[in-house]
Amino acid sequence: MNSDSATGLGAHDPSETIAGQEPSFSTRPLPVRFLIFMMPVLLDCVLQSASGTIGNIYVGRLLGPDDLAAASSFFPLLLVLISCGVGLGTGASVLVGQYWGAGQAGRARVVASAALGVGLAIGVIIAAASQVAIRPTLTLFGTPENVLDHAARYAGTLLLGTPALAMLIIASIVLRGAGDNVRPLVSMTTQIIVTLIATPLAIRAGLGLDGAAFATLAGWTVALLYMALSLRRAKHPLAPDVTMLRELVPASSVLLPVLRLGLPAMVEIMTMGLAEIALVGRINAFGSDMTAAYGLFMQTLTYIEYPGMAVGITVSVLCAHAIGARNEPEARAVLRVGFRVGLIMTGCLALTVTLAPGAVASLFTTDRHVIGLAEHAFRTVMWSAVPLALCGVVGAAMRASGDVIGPMTIQLCCIILIELPVGAIAARLCGAPGVWFGYPASFSAMFIITVIYWAVRWRQRPLIPVI
Repeated sequence: MNSDSATGLGAHDPSETIAGQEPSFSTRPLPVRFLIFMMPVLLDCVLQSASGTIGNIYVGRLLGPDDLAAASSFFPLLLVLISCGVGLGTGASVLVGQYWGAGQAGRARVVASAALGVGLAIGVIIAAASQVAIRPTLTLFGTPENVLDHAARYAGTLLLGTPALAMLIIASIVLRGAGDNVRPLVSMTTQIIVTLIATPLAIRAGLGLDGAAFATLAGWTVALLYMALSLRRAKHPLAPDVTMLRELVPASSVLLPVLRLGLPAMVEIMTMGLAEIALVGRINAFGSDMTAAYGLFMQTLTYIEYPGMAVGITVSVLCAHAIGARNEPEARAVLRVGFRVGLIMTGCLALTVTLAPGAVASLFTTDRHVIGLAEHAFRTVMWSAVPLALCGVVGAAMRASGDVIGPMTIQLCCIILIELPVGAIAARLCGAPGVWFGYPASFSAMFIITVIYWAVRWRQRPLIPVI
């Protein structure tokens, strides 16, 4: 592992790096610093969700409910696949954040290189294997026959870009760990602009749903190129160069800590994706209108989840910096601020969607039956996004301290033992409306158990760096 002196990087005040702010940033009150860091992250999350929403509006209005259902049926599988990138990025981000807080930027770069190298390798494997396995996989999970061909072509095309997507996800997460929340935002904006311009052009050119996939691929690729060139131009410590290329094949002493912290996050997200696949199989049994309603539901749920995710990312980064700098009181104060901010933001959004479900659903489609199905899902589930978001905030602080097994275990148990069986039983007893009941049961249980775990174990433990 290279030292800072070997890379020409001396120790620095990490507060100068956070969010690209001026040196006086560290003297501001913590709530102000928290909000300054969070806002670009929140805007990034909202733009990401808006991109998917507008894409679904394009598909739903320009192509119709069948193509919307085809695109929606692939979403959970995509979540499983991108879990690899998110997991690796999360593991690397904890280490990068603590190194950054300790003023060791050279070591942070070695960790970032390792995560990118593994992510690239996994992306290439997924892209190749998907061209053979995607149709049998969609069939296995009960994709409706009338949308299977479109769904398979769409998914196969989209997954060709998995290497670019994996590296883009990892790079964005790692850069936030290093306190740079602006560059990922600009990269996301670039991706959205390219995708939103290219999608309607490709659809109207006669490429149909495949055109939407090609537009998405173009957005990922251009965004990744922008990020690399921007880092190079700024001479950032994490900019890609010849040294980083050599470090893409990491030593075991570098890779093992990344995997130790990243694999639990990978397993969490992959399990969520597998649970969603099982749910989609159950939903598909009620017809393509129900599948289309699921697409609307998931897009809307992300609008409520993403602000909570932005708060969680901010908590994770600022906690990791404080722990790396051995400032335990600030690390605990960050969690308190994040909990309050998450409660206010997520609560307001959940209330809005719950009170006006029809207006929200009609943004996506004009089909009255699909709108009615989506309205019921909104009323049943959206309130429970609040405890889910707060659970994520507490879990983010735990992960920043290196405690990854506890949050993973809680989430897996709630998904496997509560969400899936409750949804299955309710669907059997109540029909299509019962499909959604597993979400609020699981989200509420996650929050309650996580708070108990925090009170009993994490609150009492010393917060020391894992580096």
